Amino acid sequence: MPHGIAAFTLALRPTLAILLAVAACLPAIARGDLSAPGPFQPGYRTVTVTRPNNSTFSAVLFYPALSAGQNTPFDPSSGPCPAVSFGHGFFQPVSRYQSTLEHLATHGFLVIASESEGSLFPSHPGLAADMRHGLTYLEQQNANPVSFLFGSVNTAAFGMSGHSMGGGCAILAADDDPRVKALAPLAAADTNPSSKTAALSVPCPSMYIDGSQDTIVPPGPNGQVMYANTPAPKRRALILGGFHCGFTDSQTFGCDTGSMPRSEQLSIVRRLLTEFFSLHLRQDQTLWNAVWGPALDDDPRLSTLAQPYATVGPDAPAITGPAGQTVQTTLTVTNTATVPAAYALLAEGSAWPIAFDPPVTPSIPPGQSAVIALAVSIPALDEPALASFLISARSQSDLATRAWTTLAVNALCGADFDGSGFVDIEDYAAFIAAFEDGDDTADFDGSGFVDIEDFTSFVASFENGC
Repeated sequence: MPHGIAAFTLALRPTLAILLAVAACLPAIARGDLSAPGPFQPGYRTVTVTRPNNSTFSAVLFYPALSAGQNTPFDPSSGPCPAVSFGHGFFQPVSRYQSTLEHLATHGFLVIASESEGSLFPSHPGLAADMRHGLTYLEQQNANPVSFLFGSVNTAAFGMSGHSMGGGCAILAADDDPRVKALAPLAAADTNPSSKTAALSVPCPSMYIDGSQDTIVPPGPNGQVMYANTPAPKRRALILGGFHCGFTDSQTFGCDTGSMPRSEQLSIVRRLLTEFFSLHLRQDQTLWNAVWGPALDDDPRLSTLAQPYATVGPDAPAITGPAGQTVQTTLTVTNTATVPAAYALLAEGSAWPIAFDPPVTPSIPPGQSAVIALAVSIPALDEPALASFLISARSQSDLATRAWTTLAVNALCGADFDGSGFVDIEDYAAFIAAFEDGDDTADFDGSGFVDIEDFTSFVASFENGC
C-alpha cells in the first residue's frame, strides 16, 4: 500500500479525528453583511391608527423608499413587504430608535412604531394592544386601493419587536396575536401583566437580545427568565459588554453605560434583527445557518443559546465506505415541540450525492422520534477522501427553524475491498469471491451489473494501489 494512503488511513482511523475534520471541511455559508444598509432607501412618515373603539393614536411608519427622508415616495419594487411592529421603551420617543428601524426599512421591511403610552404612567396592555393595532392598520392599507401601500404588504409575514418596556409589550402582543410569526425583543423588561408569564405561551419563534452589562433591566432576572419560559423554538443572544441604553441612538438622563461602544452594539443588533426577520418573515433560507445553525456561534462578542423545534443526530457521526459505492446510516429526528410536527431533511457541504428516505418525516408527536435512512453515493476516486455534510431537519410548520448535525464520510481506496485500511491479497481474494457469486458488492464500476468490466476496473485499481 502506498505510504500516502497508509498515512491517510491511520490519521482518519479514530472517530475523533474524523469529527474534527468535519468542521474544517465544511464550507463557509456566503452571506452579505446584514449590519450594513440594504438595497433600499429608508423613508418614514407619521400615520394615524384607528383603534376598534374609534379612538386614534399616531405611529411612525418606516418603509423602503425611492429616496431617504420623511414622506418620501415608497419604492414599489420592494413589495410585498414583511412588517414588524415595534414598541418603544419607557418615556422614550420613537426617534431614539430611528437608525435601527430605518435599517430594517433598507432591507425591505415595513416597521410601524406606536407613539402611544409615552407618559410617566403608561399602560402596558395599552401599548401591547396598539402594537397589534399597528399590524391591523397595515392590513387595512394593503387592502385600500388609494393607499400607497395597496397590495404591498405581506400580511402573512408579521413580526414583533421592541426595547425595554416595549420589548415586554412585544411579548404580550405576540402571546395574544396569532398573526405574529416571529418575536425579537431587545432588553425586554417585565410588564404588568407580566411578560415573563406571557412568555410561557408565546406561539412563534423567538429571539431574545440582551446586554451583559445592562444595569437598568439586568439580563439575569429578566431576559434569561423570559428565554427559559418561552417554548421552543427560541434563541438568545447576550451581547458581551452591551448595555441598556446601547439599544438606543443617544444617551439620556438616567442611562447606563457599558464597555462596548454604542455604535458597535447597534451594528450587532441590526444584523441579528435583519437575519432573524429575513429568515422567518421572508423565508431567506441562506440565513438559517446564522440564525439556528453552527454559524450562530461565530461572533465572539455574543454568548448564544438556541433550542429549535427538534433534535437530529446520526447513529454514526462518521461512516466509512469504498470509493464508487453507496454507504448508509440512519438519522433520528426527535420532536421537542409541544405539538405534532414534521421535518424536511436537507444536506449541504459536499458535492457527493446524498439521499434521505423519507425526505420529509411523518408527523411526529411531541417527545417522539422518527428514524430516517440516509445514503451517500461515493464517486470513483483516485485516492482516499473525506467528505463532510451539514445535515438539518427543517420544521414544516414555519419552514425556517432547523435542528442540525454533522456527518463525516470517509471514502477508502476502492481496491481496499475488505475495508481493512490496506490494499493487499486479502482484498483480491474477497473481490474474486464476490465476483464469482455475482454479489452486488462486486459491481465495482457502479453500472448496476456484475460483469467483466467490474473485474477489469478492480484489477486496475488494485495494481495502482488504490
